[in-house]
Formats: sequence, structure tokens, C-alpha cells
Amino acid sequence: MTMFIAVLLLCVTLAQGSVLRETEEKCGYESCTQAKEGVLNVHIVPHTHDDVGWLKTVDQYYFGSRNNIQLAGVQYILDSVVKELWQDPKRRFMYVETAFFWKWWVRQSDDTKHKVHALVRQGRLQFVGGAWSMNDEAATHYQSTVDQFTWGLSKLNETFGPCGLPRVGWQIDPFGHSREFASVVAGMGYDGLLLGRIDFQDKARRLRSRSMETLWRGDDELGKPSDIFTGVLYNTYSPPPGFCFDVLCTDEPIIDDPDSPLYNVDSRVSTFLEYATNQSKHYLTNNVVVTMGGDFTYQDAAMWYQNLDKLIEYANLKAAKDGLKIKLFYSTPDCYLKAVKDAKPTLPTKQDDFFPYASDPTAFWTGYFTSRPTTKYFEREGNGYLQMVKQLQVLGGLEEHNRFVLNELKSAMGVMQHHDAITGTEKQAVTHDYERILHSAIEDAVIIARQAFNKFIQRDALKPPMFSFDRCRFNESSCHTSETSDTFVVTVYNPLAWNLKEAIKIPVLDGNYEVYAPNGEKIESQLIDIPEAVRNIPTRQSNATHEVAFIAYLHGLGVKSFYIKKVKKMKRDLNNKKRENDYYANINEYFKDIKEKSYIDIKNIEEFEKDVLEEKVPILNTDTEILENVQMLRDTENSRFGMLVKNMEVKKGRMEKSHYPVMSEEEMRMLSDEPAIVERFDDYLENEHIKVRIEKTTGEVTHVILPDRTLNMKVKMYYWTGCVGDNSNTTERSSGAYIFRPKTTTPIEIPYTHSDIIKGPVLQEARTTTDGNVFNTIRLYKGLNFLEHDFVVGPISIDDKVGKEYIVRYKSNVVNNGIFYTDSNGRQMLKRKLNERPQWNLTLEEPIAGNYYPVTNKIYIEDDQNRLAVLTDRAEGGTSLVEGDIELMLHRRLLHDDAFGVGEALNEVANGKGLVMRGRHRIMLSNPTDNNELLQERKQVLQFHLQPIVFVSSTTMEYKDWLTLNNCFVGIQTDLPLGVHLLTLEPWADKLLLRLENYMDRSANSTVEVDLTKIFNIITIKSFKETTLAANQWLDSYNKWTWETQNEFTESFNKAYDNFGEINTATDDVDVNDDGLKIKLKAKQIRTFIVDYEMTE
Repeated sequence: MTMFIAVLLLCVTLAQGSVLRETEEKCGYESCTQAKEGVLNVHIVPHTHDDVGWLKTVDQYYFGSRNNIQLAGVQYILDSVVKELWQDPKRRFMYVETAFFWKWWVRQSDDTKHKVHALVRQGRLQFVGGAWSMNDEAATHYQSTVDQFTWGLSKLNETFGPCGLPRVGWQIDPFGHSREFASVVAGMGYDGLLLGRIDFQDKARRLRSRSMETLWRGDDELGKPSDIFTGVLYNTYSPPPGFCFDVLCTDEPIIDDPDSPLYNVDSRVSTFLEYATNQSKHYLTNNVVVTMGGDFTYQDAAMWYQNLDKLIEYANLKAAKDGLKIKLFYSTPDCYLKAVKDAKPTLPTKQDDFFPYASDPTAFWTGYFTSRPTTKYFEREGNGYLQMVKQLQVLGGLEEHNRFVLNELKSAMGVMQHHDAITGTEKQAVTHDYERILHSAIEDAVIIARQAFNKFIQRDALKPPMFSFDRCRFNESSCHTSETSDTFVVTVYNPLAWNLKEAIKIPVLDGNYEVYAPNGEKIESQLIDIPEAVRNIPTRQSNATHEVAFIAYLHGLGVKSFYIKKVKKMKRDLNNKKRENDYYANINEYFKDIKEKSYIDIKNIEEFEKDVLEEKVPILNTDTEILENVQMLRDTENSRFGMLVKNMEVKKGRMEKSHYPVMSEEEMRMLSDEPAIVERFDDYLENEHIKVRIEKTTGEVTHVILPDRTLNMKVKMYYWTGCVGDNSNTTERSSGAYIFRPKTTTPIEIPYTHSDIIKGPVLQEARTTTDGNVFNTIRLYKGLNFLEHDFVVGPISIDDKVGKEYIVRYKSNVVNNGIFYTDSNGRQMLKRKLNERPQWNLTLEEPIAGNYYPVTNKIYIEDDQNRLAVLTDRAEGGTSLVEGDIELMLHRRLLHDDAFGVGEALNEVANGKGLVMRGRHRIMLSNPTDNNELLQERKQVLQFHLQPIVFVSSTTMEYKDWLTLNNCFVGIQTDLPLGVHLLTLEPWADKLLLRLENYMDRSANSTVEVDLTKIFNIITIKSFKETTLAANQWLDSYNKWTWETQNEFTESFNKAYDNFGEINTATDDVDVNDDGLKIKLKAKQIRTFIVDYEMTE
């Protein structure tokens, strides 16, 4: 009995002790060691930087495989750190990459998980950054950045609650920093942002002026809500020289045995204190952060902590003994930031960005803006699929188990944002693994789309699927399903919350095709041959020779299916003849074609049925208009050629050669003496909005004509040759995956060698080829207000042993005075000025690379009358080096490494040949004073970024049976108001995550009201609660920090930069209030809601 009572008392004591410990546990800022006034507080921050793929794949890094490439195993890092933290409550550690942490966490025992929970609750293990990966800031799009933060932070939040909340952004390795990222991080509720890499000239200036810490305004339109404290680390993210206590390092440990001849405490402590004191001279407060870690450090954490314990102990003893005003202690970025805030500094301000980044006079990290262009394109495709399946999971009311494949795609896209993934700065084998991860995730997640489509079409989720909904490689004009089917269904999903029209092109074999809309109406279509340059792409596996093109009218968040069937040739049809939708590029092709075939007499045309006529003579009509479809000659009853055709007799057999000699361009011009015909030597592409003048001899664009103005414009292709050196010093720097360093200041032009013009009812295009493995198509679509540039680049020849970087220049007569604008992660636009930086006097040894900036979605130049904007289908590098020009880098192939760690040249090959990339630009001309035109331009940016997603299904279903299906689903009641974008719609436990974005600049009418009850057709929103941008904090519980500044922000950076007139200071925007479920969005605002809802169907 006595024993029982003793045990009972012990249990009660333990239980009370447990409760007591829980009440004493503190995390976040409350767990921090208090900085001491009047002394230098040295924050010792143990950390590891774990790239989510770089020299090794994600799995190789995690499991510690292939250590012959790099000695790195993340699982051992986390195992070792947890063990060492548990040994001593004073120790601290921070972790960043949730992708790796989660991979480790799900493999741990309950005992280990309990320990980690305790470490987090006590603030001994803190999460910093917390996104799925440490994303790049040049090539990433803001939507993908928000998504991957939301995904990573949700894992921390659901696992650790408020104690797992990161409070500091940690971007210590990306190669430059974007203004939009600052705005995004501020919107997520972070209190500060710490950076590692900034331009070497900028850093030197900041060190001199003690401006290493600043208040950065992320967006002028948002104002104060986008402000964030931003600090630049003193030594990137490395330890002080000589103080790396890791198995990967060779620095001396701290040896405190006084009897040992190796005793070094005094010298080591003195060296460290001198370093910390020097560092403090460049910062505004009595706090400095000393990063103790590096790439994949802490695989044996005991080495670090034993030495750091000694360093802290003996340094503090020396400070006490010698009266030094210095204090060392374990800390974290959170605790450092809190100490700086408590010191109440007055900060300088910043309103631009940190691009481009240069690490020395010849090392401008601007090549990676374009490196591995096909991977960059695939990442953008991946984002489209992710938005689609998130939306369809909700709109389809699909089963909960789909979350597994949805989460797989979220994870894959989070990995792709990593600063060595989308950047193209990884080894080739790692690139292939990134693509494997994303491809597998897309394939798995597409089941969500197939389930939703099947449910919409059959109005019943339980019926077996009728269609396969196959993905195709449309960027290579390849689709096995449509190529091998005479009848197929094309299903298109529009992920935008407004109606739009978009050109759809489906690869097929030669033949006649008819396209039908869901209402049974036959749609105007056009059959176009696939250019040889596309057919010859080495990775293309396709027999398709043509594409069926049509314009699709799509509903917002809508699914629409089209029925396409191949029409058999009529019995009267003669073999191997052109059809109604084939268009001759020139008259020689027409003559060549009819030599081998029978022909008809126009005089006896009444004997033929109308549809036969259309197939027999596609370039002649009953009014004897000559070559109307190709616009080479105008019709005339009296022209010699017209009379020649009128007098043709019906004959069978082959046409004699002498009747239709092959004619030169000049001879074709001389077919008529009429000036009107000679004028057509310069041809035109045109639609309802734009007319483009083409010089027929070269196929070059010369002018773009709008209803109210004309712009001189040319599209020219060039390449830069890459510098080659041994990288032993700055003058020997090679161009490589990171670095762009051309040999010359003038690129080499790639002249056009051949041109064709094709015209039809859906599209008109001018094609040009070159000797440099570049194929260009300039295209107009019916009813669409942009000019499309479709290009195929590669294989880039290296027969001359010279690496090359291919560019396009859009040359115009716009007077831009050396000023151009590039987007920041696809959202806001920043003003750039040739050979200048806004905050310091630039010394430029690389005048080409030093003027390149990242272009995620758009670049433009303008004068008083014209804005020339180019929209990109992936991230690229861009600039304006020549007055009136926009330059974009399309592809790179280099033969030497640039010595920044990758250890291999950027020499991509596919199927034994140099990589071929195919891309598109949309060229828009706007009036810079017309706000409506500029708003439509911004809307077009979103439409190009989130393009409709197309699936193809083979079918034996008869057309009449297909019409009985529900081939049109509409997800929204009405279009969102102009200026509003549905950024996110996804399942969130038993609720929805909803983000709405206002993409307008601030004006008197820029605040927009949206009625949440009137957005969706089959979803009724009952209530909502607003969160911060990443949906991990309730907005009403978040308190934004404010800081004193040395100067006021200007109203607009773009207006103030290079402006010597009056500059307005920023003013606070007026608060607006919601009205129940009618919410208001201010200019550039993104609002995030957790929504309670019910399905109405």
C-alpha cells in the first residue's frame, strides 16, 4: 500500500510538473533571449541551407545518395539536430525547406515527433521562410509563389499550430530579389525578410552607409500594407572565415584543454570578437546576426554545438573579465528581428528591386533568366494544370480522396519554384528529375479533371466515363489521339473567371475536317500544314502533318466540348487534290500541284456541285478572282492571267510543262501591267483589329497598322556568342548557366532566307526560315487583338565550338529614350533605365548583361503615342539596348561552365541533338494615354498566363448522339468585374480557399465591389473569414509592425525615377468597408478568404 501511494504521488508530481512545463513553454518572440542594452548583442544562428535539388536530385539529397557528387543527406541533418537540441535547452536551430522537413517528418516515430513538438513549443526549433522550397524571385510567377508558400505553411500550421508560424522570410541564396516578392511576403504577415545575395556594388554602398537594413515598399499602389523590414546578411549565409565546425569543413575546432599544445581558446575567441565588432560598424543597432551553417551542414550536429557552446561560453567570460561590451548567445532570425525592432532604428527606404545581381564586375547573373527554356515552359504548364484541378475539385464536388493527387501536384509545383529548379541552374540529370516529378504529378492529378468532365457531360458522377480526355503535346503540334482518329472530341477548360475567345489548334493528318460547337453549329475552321521546323523537333513523336484551327468562345470557369470529324472525299473527287481549307503560299506551288492532276473549265462550272467546286479550285472563285486567298494578285477581268484562266478547257491527263513554267518573284509581278497588282508585292495580314504589312521578298514585318495610328516594326533574330575563359579571375569569366557574358557588344544577325504567307478564315500568318535553325511565324487570329510571334529555335549549332545565346529584337520607331519596363513576377511593372541603377552610381564593365532584367510575363517600351508590349509564354531575360527595340533572350547553348558550382556546361541535348525550343510571344500595341486599352493589356497578360487547357478524346459516337450530352458547363454566374481576377479556388478541409485580386492601378475608380453570392453557378457562399495572403493567420489577429524611416516614400517609384520635376510623396489609401458578402477590393489588393459554402447542384 505504501508503495502504491508513493507511485501515485510520483505520478501526480509528474503530471503537475508536466502541466507546469506546458504553462512555462514559450515559442516565437517570447522564447527569445533578451538582448542587452548598451552592449553588442551577437546572435549566433545555427542553420543549414538545403537545396531542394541542385547537383543531386531531391531524393538523392534527402537520402544521402550519390555522395560522390556532393556529401549531403538531409535526413541525417534533421536526425542529428533534434538529438543535439534535446541535450541542452539553450541551443537553437532554424529550418527553412518544408519539402524536406515534411519528407522527414512522415517517417518519424511517435517518440521523435513528441520531442520535435516540445522543441517547437519551447522555441528551440523555429521555422523560417516555411515555404515548400526557397523560391527563385526572377523566373517565378506570383501565383506560384503564393501557392507554394500556402502549401508549405499549411503543413507547419496543421502540425505545430501557432508555434510553427514563421515570422521571417529567409531568401539567402536566390540570385537577386524582386519587388513583388517583398509585397507577397508582407501580405502573408511576415515581420521581416533577410537576404543573402545582392549586387556587389550595392552591398559595398550599403556597408559604407550603414544601410544594410531598410524598409522596403513592395507595391506603391498598396502602400503601407506592402512594407517589410529587409536586412542583408553580412557574409551571405556562411560562418565567419575559420569558424565552420562541420564535417564538410577543415577549420580548426576550439580546443580548451590548457594542457594540450593545441590549446587555442584565446586566439579563436579574440578573432571572433574582432569579426563581430567589425560587422557591427555597418548596422544601425547594437545587434548583429552571425550565420553558423551552410550548404547541407549539420549532418553531424554535435561538431557544431560542442564548438559553439565553447565559443559562446569563453567569449562571454572574456567580455566579463576584460569589460568588453559584447554578449554572445544562441538565437534565430525571429529573435534577431525582435531585438532590432526593440532597438527602434530609423531605417532608410527602398522602392525598386535588387535586379540584376552581379557578384563581381564581369559576373552578371542574368543568363539564368532564360536558361533551360523548355523547363521554364513546362513549369508554366504545370501551374495551369494545378489551377484547373483545384478549381474542378471544387466545382465538380468530387470525392475527398482526390486530395492525395492534388497534393502531389502542389508538392511538385512547390519543388519547381526552387531557386535551382525553374532557374535552370541545376545539373542536367537533376533537370530530368524535376521534369519527371512534375510530369508524374500532372498525370496523376488529371484524374480530377476527367472525373469532373465526365460528371458534367453525363450529369451523373456514377456513370462510367465516355471519353478518355487525353493530354497532348500541343507545343510540338503533337497529339496521338487526334492523329489516329477520324472522329474525336476536343474538351476545353477555361480557368479564368470571365468569358473569352481563344484560338484552338489540334494536330491531325491530312484531310478534310468539320468542327461542331456544343449547340450543334458548324464552326468556321481552317486546316494549316505544320511547318517542317516543327515536324523536325527531335523530341516530337508524331505523324501529324496539319492542324485544325478554330476560335473557341469559352465561358468563365467553363468546360466546353467540340466535335470534330474527318469528312471523306467525294467519289467525284480526284486524287491528291487540295481542299477548301488548304492555302497556297505562292503561285508556283499551285502550278506544281495542278500539273499532276486533272483540272476543270471555269466556263462549265455549273455542272459541278458547290461543295465540289470549293474543293477543286480553292484559289479561284466564280468571279475569276485570282489568288484571293493568298493575296498575291488582285482580281481583274482584263488581266492577262485572268483571261488565261477564263479560256481554260476541260482536259484529262497531265498538264504540259510549258503551259505553267515556274516563275520568279519578279516574273509573277510582271503578270500584269496594273499598278494594283504590283502593289500586292508587299502583302498584308489583317483582322478586325490589326493590319500588318509584310515585305514579300523577305517575309519581314515592316509596319503594324491600327485604326488610329501606324507603327514601324520589324522582328529580327540574332545571337550573342558566349565568352570563354578558365574563370581564374574576373576577366576570364565564361558565360554559363548563371552568367550571361557575351563576347561582343553587337549581336550577329540571322537573316531570313525564305518566306511564305498563308491566309484563311481563322488565321493569317507569314512564315520565315533562316540558315541559323530559326523558324518564325507572325500570326493574326480572327477577332483577337494581338499579334502572335511563334518561333522555333534550335538545334543551336556548336560546330564552330562556340556557345551561342539566341535573341529576338522587336525593332520599332517608339522613342523610349533608353527607358523600358519589365514586370515583377508577372504582376507590377518596374521602370528600367539603360546603364543606370536607381540607388547608386553604376560602374558597368558588362554593358549588355548588366542591362538585362527578368521578364516573367511582360516587357514594354512607350512614348507619348505608342506602347509596344511583348508578352511571354515563359520566363525570359529582356532589355532595350537600342532605341525603339525590345530584346528578349529565347535560348542558350554554351560549352563552358561559369564556375558557380554546377560544374557542367549548359549544353542541353535531346535525342542526340541540341535542344530545340518552341515558344510564343504576344505583341500588343496600346495607346499609353488610354486607360481602357492599358487595362485590356493587363487582362491579356492573365489570359496568356492561364490559357485554356485542352484535352482530346477519340470517339465512335455519332454526331447526333454527342449532341444529347451536356457539352457545355459554366462555372460562374457572370464575368467578374473588369479589373478583378479569381486568383485561387481550392478545397480547404471542409471549406474553400478563395482569393480575389484587383489588378488595376490606383485611381478614383479602382476600388471594385464583388458580391460573393453572385460569382459561382453551383456554389452558394454562406459566410467567410479573411486571412493573410498565405491563409495561415486570421487577418483580424495579425498586427503589422511599423518602423520609423529616414525619408518618405514617393507616390510612385516609376514616376519618381529619373524625374527631375516635382515628386509627390506617398499618401495612405482610404479604408473601405465590406457590406456583408459584398466585399471591396482596392487597387492591386489580393484578399484571401476561408469560405463556408454549400453546393446547389
